[in-house]
Amino acid sequence: MGDWSKLQHDLLELIAQQHLTKLEDYVAFGAVCTSWRAAAAKRKNFKGLKLWQQIPCLMLAESEDENDNHREFYSLIEKEIVAKISLPKLKGKKCYESLGWLLAVGQEGDMTLLNPFSDVEIPLPPGTTFPDDDWLNTDPEIFVEIFVLSARPSETSDFVVMLVCGSVGYLAFWRQGDQNWTKIETHNAAYSAVNYHNGQFYAIDCTGNLVACDVSGPNPTKARMITQLVRYSEESYRDQHLRDYHSNLIVDFKHLYLVLESSSSDKESLLVVTRDNYSHYADDDDQPNYGTTEFKLYEVDLSGGTWKEIHSLGNKAVFVGHSASTSLQVSSNKFSLPGIQPNHIYFTDDCWDAYKSIQEVTGGKDMGVYNLETGTIQPFYQGPRRLSNISPSIWITPKF
Repeated sequence: MGDWSKLQHDLLELIAQQHLTKLEDYVAFGAVCTSWRAAAAKRKNFKGLKLWQQIPCLMLAESEDENDNHREFYSLIEKEIVAKISLPKLKGKKCYESLGWLLAVGQEGDMTLLNPFSDVEIPLPPGTTFPDDDWLNTDPEIFVEIFVLSARPSETSDFVVMLVCGSVGYLAFWRQGDQNWTKIETHNAAYSAVNYHNGQFYAIDCTGNLVACDVSGPNPTKARMITQLVRYSEESYRDQHLRDYHSNLIVDFKHLYLVLESSSSDKESLLVVTRDNYSHYADDDDQPNYGTTEFKLYEVDLSGGTWKEIHSLGNKAVFVGHSASTSLQVSSNKFSLPGIQPNHIYFTDDCWDAYKSIQEVTGGKDMGVYNLETGTIQPFYQGPRRLSNISPSIWITPKF
């Protein structure tokens, strides 16, 4: 039998141009060997790029077999596993996703960016370079809570990595050439979510304070207050008991996500998504239980700082989890994305505070798709259960 890895590059490109029409085609083609992956990685050789790079797929939790370095990818379109890629650099590491790139965090504080489809790797400063030696006082498996890129490293060297991290949930960023992580000094309470849009990072803390950070501006470590998501005015709070204060917090005891999008008007808007999935103890249980029960949506006008609750995504769908939150326009009068339902929220398990407290392995059990109209939850993954407390299943949007 001939050596497929020695096929001429021009022939490989011709095959890729004529036959790579789906994401699973691309992944399978590029997984053959290095030369095949190089041919597939050229944008001109992937006819389905414009459509298929929009739809997240599920990177399943790592195998329990210590000798198995492969990660499997599940397609919402095909409703089956469409690729199995050897990724030894991810073994035993916590993974987060943004713009098709993974942040891999090791037990010893090592951090890297990795594109699992092109195998390009970018080293980052280790956890020991964070301010105040906070790495030493926090479980390395939960030190990083959220990871967001400002741009794809495959498209520009002028990108920024932003994290929510540490024992008190602060913001820290890194850009090409930095030797250490830089901390955002503005910190009223633990940050719960961050995302990037139009030159700025937006973050929200656990009390509903929404801020903007311009890390390329004159004050890169300062954040600008936009609004706070509460039901009361500041004046009325002075006369309220602390219990009343918590009852008026929109985001209290909720898991938060920020989804940036452009509204139908000229105003730029942001969606704050709240998720009820925090752990709780039943009277007769000595370990916490958890599971998603409800999502709510709040739209913030970034220019005016006003906000309102909304009850529908219209023809869009939202994806949340241990990945940068994203929204997709599912249908219009010109197209329809296959396999994705509008007005639904697709979620993976990121309730790390719960599954790190439970003796058995449960990370990854809380996955599903939430119907905003009916308030019901259905499974989207049809395969065997895959659980991991270190690296559970996450969304990844292929970017090449």
